Amino acid sequence: MGRRLMIYVLLMTLTGCGMAGITNEGQVNGSMRQGDIEPGVLKGRVVDAAGSPIQGAEVVADNQLLYDSNGVVRTNDDGFYRVETNIGATFHATGTVTRQYNGQDYTLNLAPDDDGPFAGPSGAIRNFTWKLSGKRADGLGFYGGKVLFNLDITDPLNPNAFLEDEKVQLTLTPDGPLIDGSEGSPIVGMATRNGDGSGLEDVPIGRYRITADYEGRPLAVKPRRGGDYATEVVADFAPIMTGVYFIELELALPRG
Repeated sequence: MGRRLMIYVLLMTLTGCGMAGITNEGQVNGSMRQGDIEPGVLKGRVVDAAGSPIQGAEVVADNQLLYDSNGVVRTNDDGFYRVETNIGATFHATGTVTRQYNGQDYTLNLAPDDDGPFAGPSGAIRNFTWKLSGKRADGLGFYGGKVLFNLDITDPLNPNAFLEDEKVQLTLTPDGPLIDGSEGSPIVGMATRNGDGSGLEDVPIGRYRITADYEGRPLAVKPRRGGDYATEVVADFAPIMTGVYFIELELALPRG
């Protein structure tokens, strides 16, 4: 009788163990959803600003000790991911989402709920959110793009005056949905100077109708790389480097 009881307890124990953790690659059960950390595993979920899961986002477990020895995975249908980190090294997790928008591919950085490094054998949970704007967790700028301009400093009405970038006001009106499918809102702001020039920072990626004025006087606008001056321009963000996107303009007071 004692032997049968021991076998029964052993079977129940093994069955119970099979109910926890990851069932297989790309599938998760309740333990990940409850936020349980697994030793030697980085895992988490990627969602958009509305909390909906994002499939196919890329998450990188960056090995801080060995060069070019990172773990790279993509999220499943429910936005979950997992990657093994069970080696004696420190890791840092980053994530990106790639979308095609108006014929252009955009790779955008995701916002982590915790940007700290972790020991590989200890494991960690890092959840990510796709944010269109806001300061990046790593302190390297913003999740949005920049709208920059060169201003013709001459004033046709006053040859002795020199126009100042900070007195330019830009108005951006979304021309269709933003890159994540959301509606977006008009943006009106005074230009500021930053490390890349003058204009507006942290603008959600989208297509915009753009107008500008100088102390209430309308400015003519055109793309920096060609085209004619007009009262407004419709523009998309262009890639500068991975994750960095600008709209670049030329502004001038109308002649005549």
